[in-house]
Amino acid sequence: MPDAFTLLELLVVVAIIGLLAGLLLPALANARRKSHESACLSNLRQLSLAATMYADECGSYPPAWINSTARWMDLLKPYVPKKSGAYVCLSDTQKIPLPWDPTITMSFGINTFNFAGNRWCFWYGVKLRDVVRPAGTILYADCTPGKYYAGGGSTFTDPVVDVHYRHPNQSFNAVYCDGHAERKTKTQRSDWDASQ
Repeated sequence: MPDAFTLLELLVVVAIIGLLAGLLLPALANARRKSHESACLSNLRQLSLAATMYADECGSYPPAWINSTARWMDLLKPYVPKKSGAYVCLSDTQKIPLPWDPTITMSFGINTFNFAGNRWCFWYGVKLRDVVRPAGTILYADCTPGKYYAGGGSTFTDPVVDVHYRHPNQSFNAVYCDGHAERKTKTQRSDWDASQ
C-alpha cells in the first residue's frame, strides 16, 4: 500500500497554490481592466465613425438634443443600432438605462460645451467644416451614468463636469472629431472647444 501524504506535505502544497493564486489574480484583474479599456476605446471609435457618416449625409454632427424623446444616439441608429453594445463602456459598473428610453444604456456623452455661441456647440450640431481642429476637439467621452452628454455650459473646469473618470488613475476615454480615441487624465478648454 502506497504511503499517504503527511499533513506537512499537504500544507506545503496548499501554501504553494495560495502563493501562485496571490501572484496571478492581480495580473488577471489588470488584464481585465485593460481589455475593458480597449473595448471602451473601440466603442467610442465606432460612435465617432457613425457621427462622421451622419455629418457627411446631413451636413453637421448630430445635435445632442432633438426633443424630449430623441437625442444624438437616436440619429445614429441607422449606423450603430442601440442594441449593438457600442453605447456601453464595460467599466461602467452602474449601467443606468436612459429615462426616456430604457432600451438603451448610455456610458458615453457628446461634448456640450458652448464657449463661442451656438455655431460651435455640439448641443445644437456643428458642421464638419466648422471644427477648426478635428484632431484636438473631443466629440464623445465617458459620461456620468444615466446622462448622454459630457461637460456643458461655458465655463471649463478640470475635472470636467459630467465626465466619468472610471478608468485607472482617475482617467476617462474620449474620441476626437478626427476619429482617434485615447485615455485622458487631464484636459484643457481647447480640447472641448470646436471653435479653436
